[in-house]
Amino acid sequence: MPVIELEGKSIAYRVRTSQRAKRISVRYSLGGGLEVVYPPGLRQPSPVELLSERRDWVLSAIDRFSDDQAKLPPRQYREGESFLFRGASYQLRLERDQARKRTAIRLSDHAIKLLLPAPAPKDEGELIRKAVEDFYRGEAKRYLPPRVGELAKAHGFRYEKVRIKNQKTRWGSCSAKGNINLNLRLMMAPKAAIDYVIIHELCHLRVLNHSAAFWALVESCCPDFRHWKDWFKEQGPRLIL
Repeated sequence: MPVIELEGKSIAYRVRTSQRAKRISVRYSLGGGLEVVYPPGLRQPSPVELLSERRDWVLSAIDRFSDDQAKLPPRQYREGESFLFRGASYQLRLERDQARKRTAIRLSDHAIKLLLPAPAPKDEGELIRKAVEDFYRGEAKRYLPPRVGELAKAHGFRYEKVRIKNQKTRWGSCSAKGNINLNLRLMMAPKAAIDYVIIHELCHLRVLNHSAAFWALVESCCPDFRHWKDWFKEQGPRLIL
């Protein structure tokens, strides 16, 4: 990755082209880091010129996100650790059984109960992490595609397929072919927040940018979209696996 020096800090960044972009943008996120995004066919001014020009914003964004990240303890996948599911807090409960050959997981009384073989294998931490991620992936596959269908029917949208991914930087995306990608970590958010992301991507099937017309369409389908847009900015970094 290329690196730029800004006020004594060496900052790595990515450069990419987006078919949806109508103008050049500079972005920063916890998962994706610093990005310079160009519309197709445009590469001027250079990334170095852009980042130098916007250095105050870049440095402020990095400081702000670093503070947010520092407040988040790393996942341990241990007994009693809290995980969000559909907007509510659940505690991870580990149960071991010598007769069990494979792991199993289920919801029970505001707990995510993970049934494990005994004794504990050497790689138990990774086994638990994968089991928890698989739980969220399974719930996402069960819930999200039907919900996309319900909202598309309610608002008159047409789409092709729904795919579930574990993306670091995006809650959803759509393609020119009408396919919609949704982040499995959406299952940690409240139902209304999930609906906002789905509607956001459905609206992109008609308007492939973030123009005033796009946001007007989003508002017509989701009148309180501003609340959930701000919610993801504030709470999104906490939706981690």
